[in-house]
Amino acid sequence: MGIEKGAGMGLRSDMQNILAVLALGLVLVGCAGTGSRDAGFALVLSDVPLKEAGPNQVTPATSTLHRGDRVNVRRVMGDYAEVETMDHRRGYVPTGVLEDQ
Repeated sequence: MGIEKGAGMGLRSDMQNILAVLALGLVLVGCAGTGSRDAGFALVLSDVPLKEAGPNQVTPATSTLHRGDRVNVRRVMGDYAEVETMDHRRGYVPTGVLEDQ
């Protein structure tokens, strides 16, 4: 009888581990989906430098996006979005100058 109890506890423990892993997976999937702006199109609301080297680029940007330009938002990182222009230039702009399309 003591062996059966131990076997039952092992099964319960295994089920708890499986449920914990499933719950963690659901949380991670939910977190991955929180960036609603990721991988979509946006309209540029005002002229803004396109920072090709990254959001913390200290050298002057070599190009500018203009009000009304349409860009593909590749990903959002804090206050900046990595974008690709219609002519395939890539860089970073503040998210505040973008409007979802």
